[in-house]
Amino acid sequence: MPHIWIEYSGNLDLDTRTLMRTVQDAAVGDGSLFPLAGARTRALRVDDCLIVDGHPDNAFVHVVLRIGHGRSDAQKSALGERVFQALTTALASHMDAGPLGISLQIEEADPVLNYKLNNYRDYLAARAAKSATEMALPRTVVGAALNTRQSLEALGDAVNAPPYKAAPHAPVLYIKPANTYAQDGDTITLPADVDEIEIGACLAVEFSRRASRVTEAEALDHVAGYRVVADLSVPHASYFRPALKQKCRDGFCPIGRDLVPTASVLNPDALDIEVHVDGVLAQRASTADLIRPVARLIADVTQFMSFEAGDLLLVGAPHGAPRARAGQRYDIHISQVGTLGNPLAAATV
Repeated sequence: MPHIWIEYSGNLDLDTRTLMRTVQDAAVGDGSLFPLAGARTRALRVDDCLIVDGHPDNAFVHVVLRIGHGRSDAQKSALGERVFQALTTALASHMDAGPLGISLQIEEADPVLNYKLNNYRDYLAARAAKSATEMALPRTVVGAALNTRQSLEALGDAVNAPPYKAAPHAPVLYIKPANTYAQDGDTITLPADVDEIEIGACLAVEFSRRASRVTEAEALDHVAGYRVVADLSVPHASYFRPALKQKCRDGFCPIGRDLVPTASVLNPDALDIEVHVDGVLAQRASTADLIRPVARLIADVTQFMSFEAGDLLLVGAPHGAPRARAGQRYDIHISQVGTLGNPLAAATV
């Protein structure tokens, strides 16, 4: 227990710092008899209490002074009277305003055995280490579909048929909401109705500041760096409606932990991409195949939507995404950026 302890009811609006100083100054006096100047003083608000003989508006302030043995009764009485007078003077306005009980208790405490244990330093060090390894999850992840030449070519004549009637003139976008977020190494559980998934190996642009209506020339000035992201989805052939059911399942957007600064990536439009499934090469591609290179994509998208610091823009998964099933593991590598891998598990019944 601290040397000076103040409890007060939660229905009192007290300036506790001033009250603690008042009590402490009165208790210490000139320091010759009760040298408590180095002692701790604490004020504790008590929200839950029952005052047996009172009304719900009743309030209280209770002070405990802990002193060592060796003082006479007269000395202790003088201490009590001095502190109690200071206390009642400080609380006079509260007593004028409503029902208030004030009490003071003096305890003699001269401990023989004093056991102490705390984990403050270890806890703070562990928390700092955890914060250093944990990645702050983004507010928004936006993906660009049909942004590789192979993806658009694969549509063939269908791109000129309804509902398209022509190749897209603006970026085709989709959202990966927060329920899809996962991290490198996490086990991704496939939903019970999903036998296999497609692994979209994506270069992700992470923004360093707000990007709205930026030009292609200034686009990369708004980028903090790049991450590896797996755009997982249930295989589907229809582009006639947003693929929410296919792309937005829980855990379907694993995000690489490493953010590689823009200065460390010589050319984001010339990065090799590889996907391995169970250690076997399943796909090799390159960001050189992007229809809209990174800077142009940022410029085009920010003409109609804004990105904030920490948001991610997936520049486009290569065509022909490899597939994997529960029990398998995929690993994505993007040159100069890093790797990302996750084991896949079946849903438990």
